[in-house]
Amino acid sequence: MLSRFGDPATWSVVSQRIQQTPDLRDVEYVEIELTSGERTDVRFVTADDDPFDPAEPEDTTIFLDAVMEAATAFAAANPPHHPGTLARFPVPSERYERTLAVPMPVLAVSASGRGLFAPPRFVALGFPSLQAVGVGEFPGFDPETWPPPRLGDWPPPNLAELHPLQVQGTIQRFSACWHRVLRAWFDRDGPLPVDLAADIAQSLSYRAMLDLPGISPYYDRLNPAFAKWVARIGAEAH
Repeated sequence: MLSRFGDPATWSVVSQRIQQTPDLRDVEYVEIELTSGERTDVRFVTADDDPFDPAEPEDTTIFLDAVMEAATAFAAANPPHHPGTLARFPVPSERYERTLAVPMPVLAVSASGRGLFAPPRFVALGFPSLQAVGVGEFPGFDPETWPPPRLGDWPPPNLAELHPLQVQGTIQRFSACWHRVLRAWFDRDGPLPVDLAADIAQSLSYRAMLDLPGISPYYDRLNPAFAKWVARIGAEAH
């Protein structure tokens, strides 16, 4: 709710009701009223392949935090390591099986001001264990050309326009959606989740909010096959 509506002072819950989809999944409809007087429904649908086990709960809203912390710690322990290294969001590794590749761009100050520079390295983490597999030079990085290309001002200017709770909610929502997308990629030999297209579309929208436009091609460079798979399935949500 925070990721969509932002500042809690600008909206309130009017009513909630439970219905079922034709495939017998529970749907919770939450009616929201904005301070403008406009009302809208938000749907929460039970996943058809939800692996949640009450005995061993997993909070996927903190998945991305764990990934970035693990990647940062491993990069720092395996020099050369730039002190401004900033872990970004994972994609499946092209080189290693059932492994995530985490791009590690550099935050630094140049004549243009504080900005983010293209990743010279990436860190590989096992999925879902997040155990470090290794660290490598980013595809296309030229160590003879330093600094790498500047991707833009940091933090992304559009984030300054959002309420802090909306930023937090967006990160948490993106984390949960992207975890499901990654899991679907690694398990793609089986049937794909019915909500995968929507999860991909929402994830890419959230990532665009939280990142600079200039970093998008670098995600694709880490795994072109995954980028094409995401684009193809995500288009089905429109």
